Amino acid sequence: MNGGIQMNIPEEGRAVSIRLVTTVRQPGEKPFRNFIRAEGQLIEKAGKTYLSFKETADGQEIRTMVRLGHEEGLIMRNGDVSMRLPLVPGERREGRYGNGSMDLPLTVKTDSVRYEPGSQGRFAAAYDLLSGSETVGTYDVEFIYSEGKA
Repeated sequence: MNGGIQMNIPEEGRAVSIRLVTTVRQPGEKPFRNFIRAEGQLIEKAGKTYLSFKETADGQEIRTMVRLGHEEGLIMRNGDVSMRLPLVPGERREGRYGNGSMDLPLTVKTDSVRYEPGSQGRFAAAYDLLSGSETVGTYDVEFIYSEGKA
């Protein structure tokens, strides 16, 4: 079940190498960092810019699409794990996380987004995920991309 998440962006764009760095802080746990490298596409459509790539984690394939913006962003994942995280600084937005038959509504409280476009670009966001009124984690994500294949 993907919680109705739709990703209708075409898979045509410029080839990019992507490095994703995620720092996760969960209550009662030590912070940890996750690093992912992937090949993907930088797509321009209707005045918006998207990063699209596939990743495999624990044998599960996940297709990720990130809308890059100076004032907001959106992370969408489909596959064995589905997720929709709207990132609007200073606001709380409804998001979703799904894994198998579990579909969990979340609130995304975004502290900041930063976008540095270009042939070597960067998109970073800092946000909290809440389930009800409970914070389930604080996340810093950074997508660094460069045109061409590694």
